Amino acid sequence: MSMASVPANGSIHGIPEYINYFPVIDYSVLQAFIPILYISPTAVIMVVILVKHHYAKMMMNTAYMDTNIFIMIMFYFFFNATFFIGDYIRLNLPSSGLVTSLCAKTEPNWWYTLIIIFAYSGDYGTISCPFLTSLIRLIMILSPHNHVKYCKILMRRFVFPFIIAIPITLTLRNIPAVGYCRQMGPPFHTGAIVISEGEFYTRINVIIHISFSYITFISHVLMGVFMFFKIRKTSYNNTSNRTRELSKKAELSLTLTMASCIVPFITNSIVSFTFLLDRPNWGYVLFLRVIGNDYETIMLPWVLFFTHPLFRRKKAPRIIQNQGSNIRNSNNNTPRSSSQMF
Repeated sequence: MSMASVPANGSIHGIPEYINYFPVIDYSVLQAFIPILYISPTAVIMVVILVKHHYAKMMMNTAYMDTNIFIMIMFYFFFNATFFIGDYIRLNLPSSGLVTSLCAKTEPNWWYTLIIIFAYSGDYGTISCPFLTSLIRLIMILSPHNHVKYCKILMRRFVFPFIIAIPITLTLRNIPAVGYCRQMGPPFHTGAIVISEGEFYTRINVIIHISFSYITFISHVLMGVFMFFKIRKTSYNNTSNRTRELSKKAELSLTLTMASCIVPFITNSIVSFTFLLDRPNWGYVLFLRVIGNDYETIMLPWVLFFTHPLFRRKKAPRIIQNQGSNIRNSNNNTPRSSSQMF
């Protein structure tokens, strides 16, 4: 079947060749099931983190995470899952050709638009979380003794309104759009489709996405660099080996957390700028978007699971008689340790 039979907007609605299309089972079809292999164990890890933290908090375990940070991590999990599901329904599954015939029989409608809004909302929420988490951690580092009070104000007056308003505000522009299924260009085979909001709305969404990504990413990196040197300076100025050890863990945590959003930022930037500046070659770099976004979805839960003290095997405590009182006093009088800042 020639792509010349497809109208200018790429819609496959009502075209007999697409209505009668049946996919040949090959890699392009099987790739729709690959994400199940790594998303399933990642979902289990997310549940384990939730249960372990809840249990640790009830048992007053000193390794449990700060409540505000944990809330942001749960938001991160939620928005990542939302974006993964939305993007899978919008791009991964249709591009395999498995739903091509069904889409060709369905008229363009607002339900397709709703899928697009759902995916973008999850994406904007995911982009927001590293920025907001860095903001909370910055408050903790700058005001270790009063961070509970300040973080409570920050969460109530800025974080919660921001995390709700941004996905809604940045996707409102899509409400007038009518979604439809369209044939993807080279190198995708005939029958590989995507749910689209139309070229005009897609271009606007890409521009909004790039702008918001760069604003939040640059802010996130600047705060991260400042916190990195602040933690290191504190470590050098403090004579306590325990504090130095915790500071190193905080540095590692900070570095790995930043890395989880760097990869999708780079891949999405390449795909977005290719769409705007070199549209014919957009299909050739689209695979980078899937790699980057799925990397972010699985990175944070696994890094958190393998690096945070809460999820490590407990060692038998060493009893030191002459330092017991000092240890108890330090636990009661000092602010929360660095290991709780993630």
